[in-house]
Amino acid sequence: MSMVNRVLLVSILCLSPLSGADLSWLPQGSLFPTRYLDPAACQQSISVLSYEVEGETQQLMYVPISLSMQQQFVRSTQSEISQWELGIEFTIFSQFSIVDVGEAFMGGLQNADYRISSVFHYQQNLSTIYRLSLFHQSSHLGDDYIIRNFIVTPTLRTQNYEQLDISLYKRFDRWNIYAATGYNISPNTVRKRLMLQLGGDWHQFVVEQSGIGLIAGVDIKIYEHNDFHPNMRLGVGIEFARGTPSPLKLLLNYYQGHLPYSTLEYQKVRLFGLSLIFNTPSNIHL
Repeated sequence: MSMVNRVLLVSILCLSPLSGADLSWLPQGSLFPTRYLDPAACQQSISVLSYEVEGETQQLMYVPISLSMQQQFVRSTQSEISQWELGIEFTIFSQFSIVDVGEAFMGGLQNADYRISSVFHYQQNLSTIYRLSLFHQSSHLGDDYIIRNFIVTPTLRTQNYEQLDISLYKRFDRWNIYAATGYNISPNTVRKRLMLQLGGDWHQFVVEQSGIGLIAGVDIKIYEHNDFHPNMRLGVGIEFARGTPSPLKLLLNYYQGHLPYSTLEYQKVRLFGLSLIFNTPSNIHL
């Protein structure tokens, strides 16, 4: 049975009335761990990155900031290791750019993306979790960027769409890996349909009692819209308060591919710098 069919079957079974199920309303946290190297992850983050566009010589500073919330509406515990939940996620991805214009450095809001998702998570066992999500996204250039670049024509709408995603997350001791596929379901879209994603991360406690650990990982996304040119993000850093509901990550990261946000997605870029990530509260996973 394919992963898609399996997830859909699990969804139907879990949403049916089940005897002995323990229901909780508006529970804290999420069964599905945050894929923190995914630029579209639902988390709080701020990055300060060098911004190099392929074919251009101008050097920019790029400051993407994400603000998010997530809330599960209901969680059903089938057994000590099996449970499912339904919820919602909302994230604003704001991107600021700073450029040297000769006499001074000029900065401002470059773009803002908005994403709202309905999510279904199913934890099969302690090492296997599935995720089904349906999201709407819209993207808008900032006034600062429009004025600075004398833009007087309508911008591209390729980042305004709806998508259905199915994901699998697996835990292996110090390693976590995940895979996902998505399909743009907007009926009158100007964006091509298919998305593929693969990633993983590694962790190692430095001082377990204080929750300090080393982390590293990779996230790869491939969009049909970008002619299957891979977008890759690599990160290595330190995590504080690991094993608590709200850990903090300090990452040195590198990104190469199409710009991961905004109506300027057509740009091929290289981003390099530091990111500070605050997880939204989630269940404790060691």
